[in-house]
Amino acid sequence: MSNARVWKVRYVEDSKVDPKVWEEIPPLVIDNFPWDENGYRPRTEVRIFYSETRFYLLFKAFEQEIRAECLNINDPVCTDSCVEFFFNPDPEHDDRYINFEINPIGTFLLGIGADRYSRVLINDVSPEIFDITTSVTKDSVQSYKGPLWTAEYSIPFYFIEKYYGRQDFRCGKRIKANFYKCGDKTKYPHWGCWNRIDTPHPDFHRPEFFGELILG
Repeated sequence: MSNARVWKVRYVEDSKVDPKVWEEIPPLVIDNFPWDENGYRPRTEVRIFYSETRFYLLFKAFEQEIRAECLNINDPVCTDSCVEFFFNPDPEHDDRYINFEINPIGTFLLGIGADRYSRVLINDVSPEIFDITTSVTKDSVQSYKGPLWTAEYSIPFYFIEKYYGRQDFRCGKRIKANFYKCGDKTKYPHWGCWNRIDTPHPDFHRPEFFGELILG
């Protein structure tokens, strides 16, 4: 796509990764809602950086009401309040992309494939490797009153290389990706994307509409 968005991903040394780093990372905003029918467009910010060993992501979704009913890995978290990261770390050699979808209490779905129809779920993974932290828990979700919820996690390079082979994650590397906010069965169903998708109906599994992340 000639009009694809581009975002530069900052580098932070492993030894300097701590919660204060997020204050220095500018947010990209999921601000395209091409299938909006109810006017519900919750502001959603994404911060991302990388180190020698991982990608780090922090999502902030500004919502007064949330749904978080999925409890098990690879449950359909897109039916809940959900934030998603789809990415292909090696687009020059591989058509497949990984989709990482997560709800407000940290339940996630992982898949890999070239499109919606050829995907397989990734089941042989421990949640612990992603260091997931959420502002909402299973115990507190019923008392959630807003104004926002957060989901933070990191993706180890060794997990990515299990599926794509050795990668050179350093300055200048280009990754195809998109970020999403959705809630198929929430009070106000919504589908937002960072890089705009031009299809008649909601469909996040369209890698031809991915934007580009460039490692800085």
